[in-house]
Amino acid sequence: MDRIEVLRAYVRVVERGSFTAVAEELRVKQSTVSKWMASLEEEVGLTLLERTTRAQRVSDAGQRFYERAIAIVDAYDEAVGEARKQSPELQGRIRMSLPVVFGNLFVVPQVTKFLRRHKNVHIEMVFGDRYVNLVDEGFDVSIRVGVQVDSSLRSHFLGDSERRLVASPGYVKQRGTPATPKDLERHECLVHTGAAGQAMWSFRRGEHGHRVSVRGRVAANNSEATLQMARSGLGVCLLASWLVDTDLRSGRLIRLLENYDAPPASIRALTPPARYTPPRVRALIAYLRESFAQDTASA
Repeated sequence: MDRIEVLRAYVRVVERGSFTAVAEELRVKQSTVSKWMASLEEEVGLTLLERTTRAQRVSDAGQRFYERAIAIVDAYDEAVGEARKQSPELQGRIRMSLPVVFGNLFVVPQVTKFLRRHKNVHIEMVFGDRYVNLVDEGFDVSIRVGVQVDSSLRSHFLGDSERRLVASPGYVKQRGTPATPKDLERHECLVHTGAAGQAMWSFRRGEHGHRVSVRGRVAANNSEATLQMARSGLGVCLLASWLVDTDLRSGRLIRLLENYDAPPASIRALTPPARYTPPRVRALIAYLRESFAQDTASA
């Protein structure tokens, strides 16, 4: 029994929560994965995976063992690469979570270029705007824009995205143009959040900061949906410049409070806590950081 392969299988079982899925991934029988896990528990002398007829969960000891096991597997892969080449070739699988709109527009093109450079790296991209649990769902990295960062995660800054306050010409004609951030309290605001129709928006003019509590009839956690409602004249919204600038140029939307700046939305790569980050993941994060920096400089 190859202990490294057994550890590799254990890591994936913890991350995916399924013997069947891991068996398919490693191209072995499910019974083989089950046998490996039983043998591993016997060798360790502890219950690592608590099984029921319907599901399985990782025990406290199993979670601690997982954190060590993944470091061992990644260190082994890196050592093998260094032994084979002076400059080890990146290899292995990356499972990443991406926001739908930003991911498609900006991350996918860079991932495509990254994969052309590194032929032995495999990437699974899962698109969704919800805040995923990296460890429980088996993600190596998550890309998020303007989302409050879980303090337990490792956060890697990639860049900033400017934000614009906008509304449709029809809405402005009907409800008027706000002159100060406080005026937004009297407006119908499209809240891009999971909160119940209320949010706190911040602005700055010179040395002075302004915070205003805004509310509206609609709250959405998808920026594209918020944009569509703004186009339809349902209210005022605060969205990333890359999402609204085309509409501003065409006149479909109007920029409001141009003398006030909204804090930029940071673009970050999040990786699991207390975990060794594999070279392939570090390389991808570095590549995205460099790419976004170049895009910002050329904008």
